[in-house]
Amino acid sequence: MTATPSLSAPPAAPAVRPSPWREVAVFLGTTAGLLTVTTSLAAAADADVAHVDQAPPLEQALLFGQALIPLLAAVLARLVTAGTLRRPGWGFRRTSWRSLGTAWLWGLLPTLAAGGLLWATGLAGFASDGLTPTVALGLTVLVLPYVALALAEDVGWRGLLVQRLAEVAGPRTVVLVSGLAWSLFHWPLVLFLGGSPAGVPVPFALLFLTVGTTSLGAVLASMQLRWGIWPGVLAHAVLNALLYHVLAPLTADSGPTEWFSTETGVMGAGTLLLTALAWWRIAPLRRSPDGGTVVG
Repeated sequence: MTATPSLSAPPAAPAVRPSPWREVAVFLGTTAGLLTVTTSLAAAADADVAHVDQAPPLEQALLFGQALIPLLAAVLARLVTAGTLRRPGWGFRRTSWRSLGTAWLWGLLPTLAAGGLLWATGLAGFASDGLTPTVALGLTVLVLPYVALALAEDVGWRGLLVQRLAEVAGPRTVVLVSGLAWSLFHWPLVLFLGGSPAGVPVPFALLFLTVGTTSLGAVLASMQLRWGIWPGVLAHAVLNALLYHVLAPLTADSGPTEWFSTETGVMGAGTLLLTALAWWRIAPLRRSPDGGTVVG
């Protein structure tokens, strides 16, 4: 009796990994769309980011809610292109206390240096009456709320954009594209929602916002690729907490102060640029043999 040959199933075709460029395009397109809608609604309600703490609840929701846009866009981009959120690449992994400490110091030192230079040069006055317990909390406990906001942004800008660009592009492209895109995300606050200080021309504010944010983004991109997402989130949160709860109450206007202080000023952008250049030399990224970016 002749044996009947067994019919085995053909080997499964290897899974095709979604194109990084497609995922990046969906992420950036979704971010731009959501940003346009929320900015339009906030502008129609005459929202002013400089007085967000005094705004009605709806305006506060629109302004603070923009921090969630990168997270929502990243989730949508991953689901559309990969069909799952499980694919590795977000950067959620265990990290060392040393890397967290380095990130905390990096968020602290450039920001304090900018404030110290403003006070030392007379470009801003030192408001001693601002020395309240809130200042100490701004270095510790008050960092925690900013961790949540920074995480929502960093999942998109670093967890998705930096990680995916690093698969197919060299170091300069990774840090410049991700940093500039992050900067542009903040432009509507200056253009339409009162983010330019009184008396400071909008183009000037946009220029130094872009320099500072791109410089910060370059370092956060490096932290993401080296250590995962948490150190960059911490550095981002520390910097924001210092700006709003330490430097703001201790800084008095001496005339030219608005041109040099805050996120749109010369001093903050300058210190962030210099420290980013120093970071690039100390902890470089390099191009991998396949054309991507890896830690140097």
